[in-house]
Amino acid sequence: MAVLKTIDHNASESSGADRGSMSGHGEEIHAAVQKRALLKFDMVVMGCFGVMYLLANLDRNNLGNTQLMGLPEDLGLVGNQFGNAVSIFYATYVTLETPLSILLKLIGPKYLLSACFFGWGIVCLCMGFIKTANHLYACRLLLGIFEAGLIPCINTYIGMVYLKSEMSIRSAVYYAFGAIAGAFGGLLALGVSHLKTDRFNSWSWLFIIEGSVTIFLVPVVFVLFPKDPLTAWFLNDKEQAVMRLRHELNPHLNIDDTFTWQKVLSAFKDPKTYLHAVVQFSVDISLFGFTTFMPALIRGMGYSGAQAQALTVPVYVWATIAYFSIALFADRSGLRGPYILGALLFLVAGYGIMIGTDNVAARYTALFIIAVGIYPTTGIAIVWLNANFAGHYKRATAVGAVFTVENTWPTTAPAVFPTGSAPRYLPGLRVALGLACLAILVVCVLMGWLHWENRRREKILAMADGEGEQVYVVEYRISE
Repeated sequence: MAVLKTIDHNASESSGADRGSMSGHGEEIHAAVQKRALLKFDMVVMGCFGVMYLLANLDRNNLGNTQLMGLPEDLGLVGNQFGNAVSIFYATYVTLETPLSILLKLIGPKYLLSACFFGWGIVCLCMGFIKTANHLYACRLLLGIFEAGLIPCINTYIGMVYLKSEMSIRSAVYYAFGAIAGAFGGLLALGVSHLKTDRFNSWSWLFIIEGSVTIFLVPVVFVLFPKDPLTAWFLNDKEQAVMRLRHELNPHLNIDDTFTWQKVLSAFKDPKTYLHAVVQFSVDISLFGFTTFMPALIRGMGYSGAQAQALTVPVYVWATIAYFSIALFADRSGLRGPYILGALLFLVAGYGIMIGTDNVAARYTALFIIAVGIYPTTGIAIVWLNANFAGHYKRATAVGAVFTVENTWPTTAPAVFPTGSAPRYLPGLRVALGLACLAILVVCVLMGWLHWENRRREKILAMADGEGEQVYVVEYRISE
């Protein structure tokens, strides 16, 4: 007798757990058609995500560039007002991350993301006209409202379309756009720094140019982005059939899941939510400090503002290469924890060098070491969470909640990265080092727990097999 069952529908991935060619109805997925359909999704959907993430990073993190372009002096910022402007963005950002992640399916990704995209473009454009610190604070709060849904919604959408063995490399794609934004942002700021008029300073032109580009691309993204992944306009009939079958064979995708408050609350009853939240909170300081303060850290090594902007570019390029390589191996191996752990060790080593020596060459080299760990610790860690929660609304809630906890960190930035600690920001680096060590501990706990859980499930299967049943189990393993 053959039995098709699912053991613990909150299960997830290991290599071989994604169902590609078998179902209880005897249907098969044509590999070539599936590959073609996914390629189209990669080009259109991941392309849209990449563009939005790139521009969001430019529009959010350009404040670090404007610090070197005279914005604090022109607005008359004193004390820690610049640090407050950096962190106040997260007051609205963290408040809306979880609700918007849940609303993604209810409103529709096409409409929700396009509206947010347009909103932050308008705000960025308006920042070119600010005159006071209060104007800056207001714009940063509004920017947080419109950008809040982007990263949680991207990760939630990836969990709706891609199998768990396909997630890390897709995560690498849009995080790579973030690294590209860092490199391009430095080059753009370098070029715009020479652009001054009687009415606008160079930092004003930076906001105006980036905001205008964002607004210009909104209708392009709106037209290209599919309303429904199963009936996307760029798929032919065979490809749409393959996408529907993928969803039937892989319950983890749960695109037809209906909303209930019980499913939302179930995310908060799962201990994995809190462990992942600790990891994400602990590593977010590295991403935050890397994107915001790297130009100032390099300038503190004795370089001019223009040189510091230019020297950020090789670091971001290296970060992109490192993340793609690690993500590729993570997907192929079906493992997450060991790669996150390795990236965290790079963070610890890099921070140790930054803190422990005054040598300029060593400190600049340390930025490349830190770069190896920046995006894998934040990107693959959220893929790990995405792969280990079943049910769309439970997963969406967990993703949003973890990002909410993660992004509360920058609200403490003025205290941890005080202006007075420039140019080396040693207090912030020490805190980042300590939290990286905490993340190592929690990742080890998660890996041990998930390994034990997989062994428990294997014993259940062995017992069923010993009773003479032929058992097909859909996604019974948790990603370790």
